[in-house]
Amino acid sequence: SADFRVVEQVYEHAAAPAVGSILAGFNASIIAYGHTGAGKTFTMDGARAPADARGIIPRAIHGIFSQLQRETSPSKRFLVRAGYLQIYNEVVSDLLRPDRTGLSIRHDKRRGVHVHNLSEWVVTCFEEVEQLLRRGGEQRATAATVANDASSRSHAVFTVTLEQCTSLPL
Repeated sequence: SADFRVVEQVYEHAAAPAVGSILAGFNASIIAYGHTGAGKTFTMDGARAPADARGIIPRAIHGIFSQLQRETSPSKRFLVRAGYLQIYNEVVSDLLRPDRTGLSIRHDKRRGVHVHNLSEWVVTCFEEVEQLLRRGGEQRATAATVANDASSRSHAVFTVTLEQCTSLPL
């Protein structure tokens, strides 16, 4: 549909360069902003199938794993971790560990800004991340609005941490 072509264009022009930055070792953020009913969740999440119905986040994750597959070698390996949180009524909660609520945002020299005690899950492929996205999405706070029967009422943040390990030749 036309909506998915727009998401693809947004990904190619705005998010793909951020993915490239991540793979080059830089921090990057992809943010959707707009009024209720504007399509932020749709743009970021999309649909599971077909592949061209994916939103920005699944497209970015797929791009990351595609590139890692090309770059992995006996001397170069990668570790990927993912976390998923929501901020609802000014309370930060872990969407992958729903028992963890009231988390605090902190800053330290090594990690920078982070959410203390947010669970991080080691993932090895796109499909594992897709499962985390689905599981966390089911935990999001929703409510009916004039614009949408099941509108997301929280701000969601999906985090990806990528570490590279390069071995020295023997």
